[in-house]
Amino acid sequence: MKNCLAFLNKHKMKLAMVLILAISLCVMIYFGHQKEGYHVDELYSYGLANSEYLPFMHFGVSGYDVKDWMNEYGAGESFVDLFSNLAKDFRILKENNFDFYSSEIYQAYRVAQANSADTYTTTWVPGQDYVDYLAVSESNTFNYASVYYNQRGDVHPPFFYMLLHTICSFFVGEFSKWFGLALNMLVLTLALIVIYKMSSEYLCPKGPAIIIVIGYALSSGFMTTAMFIRMYALLTLMTLLCCYVHLKIYEADFRFTRKLGFALFFSVLGGYYTQYYFVLYAMVIAGIMLLTMLAHKKYNAAVKYVLILGSSAVTGILIWPFSVKHVFSGYRGRASLSILTGGNLSLYKAKIMFRNMVSQMFGGYTVLLVITLAVAVIICFGLGKFLWKKQLPYAKVTLLVLPVLIYTCLVGQISPFLSERYIMCTYPFWCIIFVCAIYYSVDFMCKNPVLQSEKWKKRVCKLEAVILFVIIGFWIGTANYVVCEPGYIFTGGQEAYAVPEGTDCVFVIPTGSYNESAEDTNILAQCDRVGVVYASNIEVLAEDYAYESGTYLLVEMIKHMDIEETLSEVKQVLNVSELREINRSQGGNVVRILLGE
Repeated sequence: MKNCLAFLNKHKMKLAMVLILAISLCVMIYFGHQKEGYHVDELYSYGLANSEYLPFMHFGVSGYDVKDWMNEYGAGESFVDLFSNLAKDFRILKENNFDFYSSEIYQAYRVAQANSADTYTTTWVPGQDYVDYLAVSESNTFNYASVYYNQRGDVHPPFFYMLLHTICSFFVGEFSKWFGLALNMLVLTLALIVIYKMSSEYLCPKGPAIIIVIGYALSSGFMTTAMFIRMYALLTLMTLLCCYVHLKIYEADFRFTRKLGFALFFSVLGGYYTQYYFVLYAMVIAGIMLLTMLAHKKYNAAVKYVLILGSSAVTGILIWPFSVKHVFSGYRGRASLSILTGGNLSLYKAKIMFRNMVSQMFGGYTVLLVITLAVAVIICFGLGKFLWKKQLPYAKVTLLVLPVLIYTCLVGQISPFLSERYIMCTYPFWCIIFVCAIYYSVDFMCKNPVLQSEKWKKRVCKLEAVILFVIIGFWIGTANYVVCEPGYIFTGGQEAYAVPEGTDCVFVIPTGSYNESAEDTNILAQCDRVGVVYASNIEVLAEDYAYESGTYLLVEMIKHMDIEETLSEVKQVLNVSELREINRSQGGNVVRILLGE
């Protein structure tokens, strides 16, 4: 019994972490079961990861396509194909005096790309095509060249998509929300471990570090991050690792061991390959670190630091050169740069982003104000004869606070939408800052010389713990799942929508719009045939359509369209006016109307 108690006492923090990780995993699974619908970007996550050389859902492929080109000149289907094609490409370029643009390699690519262009189908296609977009086909398992190609046509780096493709490759022909959720759960579990290690080693004692992990793991912001099948959970981990490495470097008095150098190199490289916004965070924390080194006259360390960051940047661009195009000429990149260079900054945008953060992490400004007042009372009560003693060096506080503060302000200016997704990576930092502020405030009071007398000595620790847990308990209990529910669950969405057997689908998009059928990909995959048309071109589908008794017709359209007028036109053009409306529902931006006899 004594040995058991001794073991528990010795490893109580590790056991507490295991318990917290288990509880957070259970809560994530609970909300994962509730997730029934998808943001359109979540379906793009699967498509970009798993579709074979087709970045976006369309049906324009005809004749010689990108897959054929890749087999003839590119990665092929094996390393043998790759090296054989590289040798052939070199021979062709040599014969063409290394003029790539006039070579048969480039000319064939132009043909393949044109044949794979988005032409917005006006013919019927099998619903299986949508399955093939979401799921990994037998010929496409562990095909990272396809992921690389798809992301070239997108506006994000490929790391997240390669990880998602790896998971999906074990489940050929299958689509499930759990593939993406499992990746997020794994990544965020690692993030909780990093938070504990970073907090307990460099920011506060193990007790408050455990509370930080609890506060973040049970927050609405944490669960929202877990439920959104995009790269933002991975970005959270990469941002934490970057900060952790910088604190390690500071604690080591700027002495770069080989291990620290590699850790810095790969943490920055990993963040860069996850989301371009990471560069904003990395630039700010790098600037602070460099100034700190120069202030401490660590000139050799500063040179090494710059060289490591420079080599990481060069490596990143060499492996993923499309980042230059994405940032400087891509539609997202150009819009962001024009805001920064044009000085079109807005305090209102920054306020919206901070409001999103406060809502997700603290249940709103009211809860945060109550806790802040409680902390203020504690500080005032402890002023007395207290002799201030610095607990954290200013450099550590700056490395922790300033990068996330500037990042949140900048992202609020340049992000295409004022959405919480772009600041999810900062959530754990605000939790760390908040709990550390409370801890040191309580510590401030409890170390008042009056309370440090022999009479009070044994009571101080208990008092400190009680106050800390009461405040944190109030925060967790009020902010999470009472005031603010986790987002991106979309109850009543695609998982809950049953498509009857023998259903065809007409998806009508506004004339001149992009192919918004991707938003309902998981439902269209269950249909026999799908026709995606512009509102002005519906009559084309009638050429290849004949209604058969006993089947169904699903009409989908974007909610801001004239629903009744469009429905009437579809029924008239396809000669199904006698069909009655069986049910009508809305999922996200799409209105669904099922017709039958």
